[in-house]
Amino acid sequence: MIPKVYFIKSAIEDGEKVISAKAVRLFKEAGFAKCFKPNDFTAVKIHVGEKGNKTYIKAPCLKGLVDELIKIKTKPFLTDTSTLYLGKRHNAIDHAIVAHEHGFDMAGLGIPFIPPDGIFGTSETVVKIDGELNKEVSIAYDIARVQSILAISHVTGHIGTCFAATLKTLGMGCASRKGKMRQHAAFKPSVDMSKCIGCGECYRHCPEVAINIEDLKAHIIKDKCVGCAECLAVCRFGAVQHDWDKNIKILECSVAEHAKGVLAGKEGRAAFINFAISITSDCDCMGNPDQNIVKDIGILGSTDPVAVDAAAIDLMEKTAGKPLDKISKYPNLNGKWQIEHAEKIGLGSRKYSLIEIS
Repeated sequence: MIPKVYFIKSAIEDGEKVISAKAVRLFKEAGFAKCFKPNDFTAVKIHVGEKGNKTYIKAPCLKGLVDELIKIKTKPFLTDTSTLYLGKRHNAIDHAIVAHEHGFDMAGLGIPFIPPDGIFGTSETVVKIDGELNKEVSIAYDIARVQSILAISHVTGHIGTCFAATLKTLGMGCASRKGKMRQHAAFKPSVDMSKCIGCGECYRHCPEVAINIEDLKAHIIKDKCVGCAECLAVCRFGAVQHDWDKNIKILECSVAEHAKGVLAGKEGRAAFINFAISITSDCDCMGNPDQNIVKDIGILGSTDPVAVDAAAIDLMEKTAGKPLDKISKYPNLNGKWQIEHAEKIGLGSRKYSLIEIS
């Protein structure tokens, strides 16, 4: 059976209350309530936005969705895992503070923010998936144990995967620190010495202290590098480089396989919503992402994580009038490998029926 993807037009100009109401209408039209049962521990997977970020999906936009879960009498909680890079979400305590400052808490949404991977991001469960790249994956402990999940994603570009939405939210956003490191294992940047000025930005942002400054040049210690790409993101001179064609496909496919681990045992107990508004060239982990790359599209939802991402890309390409790799700030990336691999390993279907809600 071809999966259904529900779609309702929306834009940031609608305002938070209208966006919230439209999300609720989609939730009801899609029949998502059937995915959740009374007394479920329900993970509401979100991104609270990095400190300084202004384009993440704001908490009030999600109020109606949270209220729907409360009506069903689940035990919902807002959640996200710690990051590899040294930002304000690198551990559960700092992460919870940012969540509170951005309204993702009891005061703002009526449910708590609880990181699922422990204080240091190391609380995990190994899930067997028998994938092509990973026979088993490391998933945040509490994500693996909850009965149901509502994954709420912000559609954006991405420095490593070109496109980020539901699969990225699940695979990277629900993995433990070890799981994240495994996904980035193939991502090993290098430094073009002719462009490096020794400013030290990459050194200051490296979460693993895998960069030294010697003779006014940056040097990456390969054995310590975890491939988080933070150095690539902060370098303003194009000195940090990467062989995109060789390794990015591995990263995207590994994201898909970790997403499969997240959803293992939750068949029929998960729903996925993509907010395709404020679509920036970089993800919400960036404190100051670049300008929007596509005008606002709307909100998409499905019980198929592959279909909802495929539909988001199709609508982006239709809106922009050009393919994803031409929309992206990173033209060497594909963005669709994660979707193709997710379909290949049985996570969902790239074919879908789009149902627009008037």
